[in-house]
Amino acid sequence: MLPIYGDQGANARLMEARQVGVQVPRDEKDGSFDRHGVVRAVRPVMVEEESRRVFKMNAKKLQESVADKECHERCIDEFVQCLRSHSR
Repeated sequence: MLPIYGDQGANARLMEARQVGVQVPRDEKDGSFDRHGVVRAVRPVMVEEESRRVFKMNAKKLQESVADKECHERCIDEFVQCLRSHSR
């Protein structure tokens, strides 16, 4: 992952913590990155078989959660009910 602006940095850190991807390391002074950093980020996700398996499995779990429309609708309904109960 190569976050550029906004909430991308926070999202990338969250995805890295969940072992769904790896951030490209950047220079702390100017935010630049180099090809060596890109290789260090891409290799475990694409080449190294054991870590690749973990990233792939975690991404599949996350995809299932994100694609669960029933869960989304239930959460939205619960949120709306919570808002209504606090507005009275």
